[in-house]
Amino acid sequence: MKGSIVTVDVSKGTCHYQPFIEKGKPFRKPKVLHDTNEGFADLSSCIQKLKEKTEAETITVVFEATGVYHRCLQKYLDDHEMPYYIITPLLSAKYRQTNLHGNKTDDMDCTHIANAYYVDERLLPYFKQDDRFEKMRTLNRDYETELAHLRMRKVSFRSRLDIIYPRLDKCFKGSGSLYDPVPMEILKKYPHPSLLIKHRKETIIKAIEKKTDHKSDFITRVVDRMYECALHCYSGADPDSIEVLRFPKMIEELQSQMELCDDILQQLISEAKEVSYFPCIMSIVGIGENLAARLIAELGDMSRFKSRRAIAAYAGLNPKIRQSGDVDGIHLAIEKKGNRHLRCLLYLGASCNYRLKKNDQIYLFNQKKRQQSQSPLKHKAANIAAAHKLLVIIYALSKSGELYRS
Repeated sequence: MKGSIVTVDVSKGTCHYQPFIEKGKPFRKPKVLHDTNEGFADLSSCIQKLKEKTEAETITVVFEATGVYHRCLQKYLDDHEMPYYIITPLLSAKYRQTNLHGNKTDDMDCTHIANAYYVDERLLPYFKQDDRFEKMRTLNRDYETELAHLRMRKVSFRSRLDIIYPRLDKCFKGSGSLYDPVPMEILKKYPHPSLLIKHRKETIIKAIEKKTDHKSDFITRVVDRMYECALHCYSGADPDSIEVLRFPKMIEELQSQMELCDDILQQLISEAKEVSYFPCIMSIVGIGENLAARLIAELGDMSRFKSRRAIAAYAGLNPKIRQSGDVDGIHLAIEKKGNRHLRCLLYLGASCNYRLKKNDQIYLFNQKKRQQSQSPLKHKAANIAAAHKLLVIIYALSKSGELYRS
């Protein structure tokens, strides 16, 4: 890469920026950049002076993607229509290691970023997606965060349930969910077995009918199972213990978290349905609305990927090549340097596809990798290979607009 640039070493609290006339020729020493109106005004002033010095029409800003800390700088550049490149910290670290000592300081980091820009010809300007895709990605990341909180709440709930109502969860195996509104309302109203069996079944059924929309027959079956469990179980807590007194509140918080996750997911699905390649992904065996919407949220605008190699690198599913002498270096581990959220979703899609056993392209490829005569892959490695194939198929379908044919 050639031309004059301004590099920014982004970090929390204090950033540094340095202008470069060309490779190895800084315009001046690094300077502190504050993420304030005054700080960004200083950056614009520096860019203007560099333009006057070099007589360039535009000056490119280059910085690292550092978590969320670069977002203020990125928005400022977008608002003022300034071109910029975002590089990964791994890339700048790669060129820092070419230094004899490999020292890392705030002043030297600007130079390392500049070296990465000038040496690597594969860098592309940042592709700003439509706001719709940015919104979907934010929704998906929020959904993942809330889903992690939901898992923790479920673990706490099941632990408390095993103390108060031991073996109650066994009553719902293969016949409904413990997290259905009916059993949850029963547990809120009767948080201890002794409180449940004090009442007649008919009384319990009438009380729950007022709080749920389920039919009487379903409520009766659930009450029968729970009542039978309450008659025989020996609770590990007294009716007036803190575990029992806090149990209804814990259930309410769990239900609230479940509703929050569902609301975010439904909003994400609604947005994803407006994307042109949503039907293409939905046509793939093993992918439903939820997974399709989350995949689109992470894939975004597919026009930014020029080849299937580019999208594989974005997902981190490209192979890590380590070649030396007689060792060809192929068929090794994947890079894992891309979008880990997308990689996990693709793995989930490949796993779901294999469980359905529909004999489509992805399933047959997965099966072949597990049964190949030379070095058969274990199930996780085969699923990763199938995830790569799934990604390539999604890329091809999004480009052509065709539906998946098994």
